[in-house]
Amino acid sequence: MQSHPADQDANESLRLSEQAYDTAIFHPRFRQFYGESDLYNFGFWHDADGQRIDHPGEAARELVRRHIAQDPNRARARRVLDVGCGLGACTAQIASAYPQADVIGINYSSAQIDHASRLYAGPRISFQRMRAESIAFQDDTFDCIHAIETAMHFRTRQQFLEEARRLLRPGGRLILTDVLVDKPTSFVPHENVLPTVGAYRSALEAAGLMPVTVEDIHADTTLPFVRMLKRNAMAAYARGLERSIKAYVIAVAERPDES
Repeated sequence: MQSHPADQDANESLRLSEQAYDTAIFHPRFRQFYGESDLYNFGFWHDADGQRIDHPGEAARELVRRHIAQDPNRARARRVLDVGCGLGACTAQIASAYPQADVIGINYSSAQIDHASRLYAGPRISFQRMRAESIAFQDDTFDCIHAIETAMHFRTRQQFLEEARRLLRPGGRLILTDVLVDKPTSFVPHENVLPTVGAYRSALEAAGLMPVTVEDIHADTTLPFVRMLKRNAMAAYARGLERSIKAYVIAVAERPDES
């Protein structure tokens, strides 16, 4: 799927084009940084016992574990969607926690979908190329939707939230980790500027979703990630994140059961 021409110029300046996205996620330096994890997120830097995590790949896996833990209905779920699935490892980790569910990962990068399909597809795991703002599934399809550190990039986040509400079955959950900024950046378009947890909660409500919790976990995600970047000679990237990110939320919302 291709962006509209007007979007392509904007995406290039924002570093959100498919090519820019692939360059970042397949970059040898980041592949080395994350080890063999096939993950690409800020990470959550201590485990369930409060012990510090020292490797980016393990911190990234812990963030996915935190996502999964927000859904108490995993044993009953039958269809789950991972939006912005990257290289597919997060989708596979999600599937391992949903024993009865078919889990679908979607992404707008054909190269990443090819990688994910080659390494992680299986009887209950599949991958499809599509954009988060226009998802080609029927209404009331999914018991849970995960969006792991991706919604700030979507054009727009609000369109995705409305799509999530449409796709969820009544009572189904949307679980997100997301970055909040107070002005546009190279990775957050102006349409997605939300500076506070309260504003994020209002965005969920405007999409017809019922917020369950919206928690700022900046101290456990962004800050240790920035420190790790500096230790690995990526100080310029680290400084950019420090300047721009005002909060990092884990948010849970449900589609109201209107029966």
